[in-house]
Amino acid sequence: MHSIIIRTALSSIVIAVVAAPPLSAGQSGNAANGQKLYTAQKCSLCHKIAGKGGPMGPELGKVGATRDAAWLKGYLTNPKSLDPKNKMPPVKLKGAEMDDLIAYLLSLK
Repeated sequence: MHSIIIRTALSSIVIAVVAAPPLSAGQSGNAANGQKLYTAQKCSLCHKIAGKGGPMGPELGKVGATRDAAWLKGYLTNPKSLDPKNKMPPVKLKGAEMDDLIAYLLSLK
């Protein structure tokens, strides 16, 4: 009897997790997918992580230790908002993809 109750409860949890809505800004995204997006968006043409990447932008290897999700979202959406001379283009990701990229950047410590 108890095993039936436990299985039913676990099934309910699995259904709730699978049916959960996409993450919004400020919630953690999927860092593994964010790493793929970092590559797909060609961020490494300008930025280095652990010494690998381009020379134009700052090293991002420890960005997760110095910035939070809100700062990263604002900056990635409009880099010129903090420095009008900034050459970085806005990141064109939205919703869960932006959350995933931010999760990846926050994982770099």
